[in-house]
Amino acid sequence: MENGHSECIFKNAKDFLTANYALIYQVVVAILSIAVLYKVLFSRKNITKRPKREIGISPASNGTGQKIDCVNPANGKSMGIVNSLKPDEVKTCLKAAQVAQAEWGQTTFDERRQILQDFIDMFIKHENELVEASMRDTGKTRFEAMFGEILTSCEKLRYLIQHGEKALKTEERIVPMLMGSKSARLEYHPLGVIGIIIPWNYPIHSIISAAAAAIFAGNAALVKVSEWSTHSKILFEHLLRKVLSNRGYDPNLIQILPGMGETGEALVRSGVDKVLFIGSPGTGKRVMKAASDSLTPVILELGGKDPMIVFDDVELDWALAIVQRGCFINLGQNCISSERVFVHEKIYDQFCKQMADKINSLKQGPPEEGHFDFGSMTMPAQVDKVEHLVGTAIKEGATLLAGGKRNPAYPKGNYFLPTVLANVTEKMTIFQEEAFGPVCTIVKFSNEQDLIRMANGTVFGLGCSILSSDIKRAERIGSKISTGMLTINDYGASYLIQDLPFGGCKESGFGRFNGPEGLRGFSREVSVLTDRFGIKTPVPRLIRYPIDPASVGIIRQAIYMIYQRGIVNKLRAALNFTSQVIKNPKLLL
Repeated sequence: MENGHSECIFKNAKDFLTANYALIYQVVVAILSIAVLYKVLFSRKNITKRPKREIGISPASNGTGQKIDCVNPANGKSMGIVNSLKPDEVKTCLKAAQVAQAEWGQTTFDERRQILQDFIDMFIKHENELVEASMRDTGKTRFEAMFGEILTSCEKLRYLIQHGEKALKTEERIVPMLMGSKSARLEYHPLGVIGIIIPWNYPIHSIISAAAAAIFAGNAALVKVSEWSTHSKILFEHLLRKVLSNRGYDPNLIQILPGMGETGEALVRSGVDKVLFIGSPGTGKRVMKAASDSLTPVILELGGKDPMIVFDDVELDWALAIVQRGCFINLGQNCISSERVFVHEKIYDQFCKQMADKINSLKQGPPEEGHFDFGSMTMPAQVDKVEHLVGTAIKEGATLLAGGKRNPAYPKGNYFLPTVLANVTEKMTIFQEEAFGPVCTIVKFSNEQDLIRMANGTVFGLGCSILSSDIKRAERIGSKISTGMLTINDYGASYLIQDLPFGGCKESGFGRFNGPEGLRGFSREVSVLTDRFGIKTPVPRLIRYPIDPASVGIIRQAIYMIYQRGIVNKLRAALNFTSQVIKNPKLLL
């Protein structure tokens, strides 16, 4: 009876939660929002007000190098010319950043939080301008720009404001018994100037995500943007400089550097204190090689060929919605895009048909001309690569279910139709090479052993998503996938959880950004050992030069007494230790 009664209560509670999930969610969000608002309104510290500074002109805007024609990839129209920075001009940027950092490195966390909150205010106030700048630079839709540039940037800043100081707080460390008179701690100091090289897929968020973490840790930031998404830097850099100068800080603290590969290499070799590179494995290897000449440390976030695993126990409509987002968000131009979708054989045919039907029903077009599900790709060469990989896959035996070609309705833009390929196998080229475009490749699996082998069957190891009603199975399989990030029953959600570090393994790179690890990665770790009681500890005769012959025996017995196994052995060593100390008392003085 008691068991039946307990099961009834559990079932009623479960039914209540299911029926009222939306309401409960809204209440929780409301409570959290009130808590955040209270903290913002009533927990402010007094910060000394600095006089405003002139915005001035960024050294990064004085380039005289190769001209970059900023072309809108959605319509092929030029938006203007921006000059690249030559290597000596990159050095000028570095010197200005070093001056700014010397002052900024002395600021308090309260002052840094204030600037980051100003950045959030800036995003809110200029949201429409920033969204449209991103749309024109990349060809992405308004939704993609709003979600991928504004929301994610504000969340990154919010996280740093609320939790950044905790990650960089001095940590007390354990001192062994032999050093009991000492105390130990680990401190996080600014490195200096961080060199950051970002790709073209999120030209605004990628800047603020890395730069905000760098300056919160007390550094300056030099951000080299892609030549394929340069035009938005004009607006964004002006807004950043305005925030800094209005608060009385040197606006050269964050500089946005335009240029080609020469500019990026110059930044790596310029003398910056650390480099964060986000991009392709090939370029990442060149960055690492250039940085090795001066032993400049690097963080590399490189490509991915992420698996999305769909088991046969899922609700199909739910799974399809997640997979569609995983494959086609930002038109597949994501390092964590789900480039390989593994579907269990029991639901494979139905899954493929419904995926193709959905994708064939969606609309693609110029974002500035109306509402579309998909915009254009950003880089012309990437369209060529996707077209080649899809064509090769079909020749190798894949079945085309949707898309598969450039969009004939928009010949002047970089349009490739969202594509679905079925019957993809691990022997095909597209299984191995990163597409970085709107392609869903669907692979059939029947058992866990083959699934794990195939999922691990590339040189990449960035992320992995698993969809299943059996959480234990999903976690078991996930633990066997070589990846830096594992998401169960969702896609990409971990990026909005800024407390989780972001990064991969294998040729997807090493090091992390986001989370405490990301902030500490932009810091110089200093191990500090000092006197615990403020009294200088005398050096015992035991370890002074010249070394007394009896010292060896005493140290030997101390080792046995502390580290040897067995209580009898420890007691024997303790007696021997005591005996030798009694014979040589002066050695402990």
